[in-house]
Amino acid sequence: MLQESLPTESRNPMNAWDTVGFLASGLVITAFCMKGIVQLRIVAVASNMAFLTYGIALGLTPVWLLHLLLLPLNLGRLWQSTRIATHPTRDHAKARLRVRRTRDRRRIRTQVSRSLALGCRQS
Repeated sequence: MLQESLPTESRNPMNAWDTVGFLASGLVITAFCMKGIVQLRIVAVASNMAFLTYGIALGLTPVWLLHLLLLPLNLGRLWQSTRIATHPTRDHAKARLRVRRTRDRRRIRTQVSRSLALGCRQS
């Protein structure tokens, strides 16, 4: 008799939307535990999607609005991270070229100074 008088939400302690909310929260915790940036961004995007679903379904405007703003940010950073990891950008290539030139100049200077030192000793 007591169960008939209680609303359906009280009898069911966890509904489907609560499950989505806990999943989204778990993904946030998982993202904080990630060491690699690409994996972190993938989990963060999944978390944003789960919180968007949760917030829209329950009408929680601050939740879905926040994750709607974070989603493109995480997608953009994920794209940048994968692009840098697979293809060096021009800046990285220029930096490597400068290092090579510097190393080559040092070798040339060392070789020239050694040859001059040898020439001085011979005369």
